[in-house]
Amino acid sequence: MDVLQGLDSGEKYRWEVPGLPYAVELPLVRVPADGKILKIASLNLVGQVRLNRDIGVLLAKKIRDVVGDLTDVVLLTVVEKGLQLAQVVAEELGLEAMAVAYNRVKPHMEADRRPVLQIGASSITSGGKFLALYERDMNLLARGKRFILLDDVVSTGGTIFSLADLLEEVMRLKQLPAPTISAIFCAAIEGEQSPLLPASVHSVGVLPKPILETA
Repeated sequence: MDVLQGLDSGEKYRWEVPGLPYAVELPLVRVPADGKILKIASLNLVGQVRLNRDIGVLLAKKIRDVVGDLTDVVLLTVVEKGLQLAQVVAEELGLEAMAVAYNRVKPHMEADRRPVLQIGASSITSGGKFLALYERDMNLLARGKRFILLDDVVSTGGTIFSLADLLEEVMRLKQLPAPTISAIFCAAIEGEQSPLLPASVHSVGVLPKPILETA
């Protein structure tokens, strides 16, 4: 099997995905988490044009297989590492637009003049952060009947819980019924997922379980 070699130094993990005609070299990195150090295989899709395209095609096929009819379905994703992947998926599915949660309130959102939602979030790779939706994305979500949540990697589920909270808040503000989340999709799952996630998780690949390092 061919290997898409990484440009990172240090230890590597060889990631293989069913349907992908090559393996991917991922750097093994150490990240702080709740006062501890975890060693993980880092899947960073930012700037990976070929990899995003190939995984996006596989993921779009899985979405069609799982969800079926996409009428009235809106895709909600988050910046920044999964955004390129989500754009490929949306294009493959024939979606004209998707809703995006940002990691901060930006000037173009005109938060002093337009509705903006912001909540706290956390993940293994990003730590504590905020997620925000602005007017355009809120209005797009309000048009949907069913929803797909998409991220690059699902591990603890912190980002997914925050996306679900944002979605519920949009429906509340718009005085609409509670949202139906059809499924959660990602390039890879990592470790054990919380049984409290709002829908089933589907991925095209699996990353190794994070390793707790001792001093």
